[in-house]
Amino acid sequence: MGGKAKEDSAPVSAGVRSLMNGHKPSTPKAAFPRRYLFAGDVLLVALALATLYTSRHPLSWRRELFCAALVILAAVLAVIALLTPEGKPGGPPGKV
Repeated sequence: MGGKAKEDSAPVSAGVRSLMNGHKPSTPKAAFPRRYLFAGDVLLVALALATLYTSRHPLSWRRELFCAALVILAAVLAVIALLTPEGKPGGPPGKV
């Protein structure tokens, strides 16, 4: 099959050229709302308080460790929420 390649017969569009060159499309980053992390804080602290007040006293070391871990995790989520920039909401669909 020693014929000439058919490259000259069909023009290559810009989209195919960009795929062949390996250009990556620019995709916007999805913004994660801060309020989800703050809601997680509230729920984790509420779970720790519910565990504390519904358990028999004195608390076992496992329950104390569980409540402490919940509060520490809530604090980590709060720090992450404060350090991440707030995502800018997009405009109406169809508008560029």
